[in-house]
Amino acid sequence: MIFTQEQKKIILLTGLGGALEFYDFIIFVFFAKTLGSLFFPSSDAIVSLLATYGLFAVGYLMRPLGGIILGHMGDRVGRKKTFLITIIGMAIPSLLIAVLPNYQTIGIFAPILLILLRLLQGFSVGGEIPGALVFITELTPTNNRALVCSLIFFGVNAGLLLGSLIATLLIHFMEPMTLLSWGWRLPFFIGGILGIFSFYLRRQLHETPLFLQLHIAKKQTLFPLKEVLLHHSLQIGQGVLLASLGAVIVSLFFLFMPTYLSTFFRYSFDKLMILNTLQMFLIGGLLVLLAYYADQLGYLKMIRIGTLGLLLLSYPIYSLFTLQKFGLVILGIFLLGGIGSIVMSTYTSILVSLFPTSVRYTGVGIVYNLGFAVAGGFTPLLVTWLIRFSDNRLIPAVYLMCFTGLAFLVSFFMREMRGIALGCDIL
Repeated sequence: MIFTQEQKKIILLTGLGGALEFYDFIIFVFFAKTLGSLFFPSSDAIVSLLATYGLFAVGYLMRPLGGIILGHMGDRVGRKKTFLITIIGMAIPSLLIAVLPNYQTIGIFAPILLILLRLLQGFSVGGEIPGALVFITELTPTNNRALVCSLIFFGVNAGLLLGSLIATLLIHFMEPMTLLSWGWRLPFFIGGILGIFSFYLRRQLHETPLFLQLHIAKKQTLFPLKEVLLHHSLQIGQGVLLASLGAVIVSLFFLFMPTYLSTFFRYSFDKLMILNTLQMFLIGGLLVLLAYYADQLGYLKMIRIGTLGLLLLSYPIYSLFTLQKFGLVILGIFLLGGIGSIVMSTYTSILVSLFPTSVRYTGVGIVYNLGFAVAGGFTPLLVTWLIRFSDNRLIPAVYLMCFTGLAFLVSFFMREMRGIALGCDIL
């Protein structure tokens, strides 16, 4: 499929928001140890790390609320206006975190302010990716739905890659005391600037034709949330399970992996950061390729292949990490990333197909954010606690298999939506 110039611009500008969202979140995780010592000082390094991951989870908890309120706006007043609010709501907190005084300077107010900024950021993020998915799929051809959704996540992956690259360079080239003093602020400042830049670019976008048709036909739903809960509860359950698996894959494979392997297996954090950056670079292209084939083979078939692969191979791959050979770490990380990409390339195209146009923004916002709030936000915190409680370093594999099994089962109770156009409900 060759996209028009207008469609290429839409893909680029919607992808920028996804890039910024995950740039901010990967930066937060990669500097978890640093932020923990500055804002949650403790004599126990693991306790400090748990406190920081708790704050990471708090940001995720605001996402469902943001998804509901911003989704309501998207379904009532338009996709574009809401889309502008979400990007600036992510950029401003990032800039403020960059200049926030630490615990030593202002005491208890430092973690309180950091929590408030994370809450605001989490709220805005709640409408960003759902808005991007709805916006881009309503403006591009039906037979390329998985491909265009994957291009959003190519932007997400670009954000992960940029964050990983910046963190790697800072950690590798900057003295530890300099990094602790002011170096950690640089990536948050960069994220804020990128967000403001994206806001001005995004103003060039136009409202989607499907929403305009809905508006002209006066078929907008007065209370989208009520409509979704009353008439689409089955779709909510299905969507949450798929989104939860996507969240766990992102959290375990991309965000948590360097900290996990360095903390519990004593591998070099510098080397892991370089490896993580390389993996993200390669997987970005793989996502697009797999999504292209999903548009040919069917979304549910691809989901089943990916989930079955993770279900069978997660525990053996994680077991490789215990052998203390970095070559096996490289192999394991790339195997997990490759199999996980099968799921990541496809599941969002299913989410946007679950709901009619009148409540699509709200519906996608609910399922995507509930999945990421519960499964994504708590994954680093819960897995770290479970490892410490059980003294089992392979807990991440068991955790992953639980979510994978549920997603595999629910795929057999879903309708294949490949080739079915969005917006049929307006006619």
